[in-house]
Amino acid sequence: QYDKRTKMEVIEDLKKNSVKAYPNVFPHLFINTNGLCTPNGKLFPLGGISNITYVYCNESGYWSIFESDENGFNNPVGLYNNKIDIVIIGDSFSEGACVKPDENVSAVLRKRRFNVINLGKGSNGSLLELASLKEYAEPLRPSIVLWLYFPNDLTELKDELNSKILKK
Repeated sequence: QYDKRTKMEVIEDLKKNSVKAYPNVFPHLFINTNGLCTPNGKLFPLGGISNITYVYCNESGYWSIFESDENGFNNPVGLYNNKIDIVIIGDSFSEGACVKPDENVSAVLRKRRFNVINLGKGSNGSLLELASLKEYAEPLRPSIVLWLYFPNDLTELKDELNSKILKK
């Protein structure tokens, strides 16, 4: 059975059941504005909204839905308090696009008893991935950084080079 609902229909159905749900947010959407304006200057979001339900995509007949962690990434809540073995950096493949949360790369590694933090976000290119590495992974001091790179990252890098914040 193929779920033919639109993303917004899925979100509305979840909200009817008192679930706070939103479409997945991607950092690349903030490139043209060079981030968000705040009273303290520009801020470039690298994660999403924390502790909410995200509706991602449907390529296999079901909607990929996940609960975001305390930093807005596709991880179970509470992982940041542990010694981290592996941090995954990358784009949609890393984030777990269109698969169930227990079937993405980080979840499979967790089943193998690794403590894994997934910092992937759809449409991230090399500069957004580097920013995630610096802002989130570096303080965690993981034993391994698994940077999943795909050729489309070069196209995304071209766009990211338009952001003064990311070029820093």
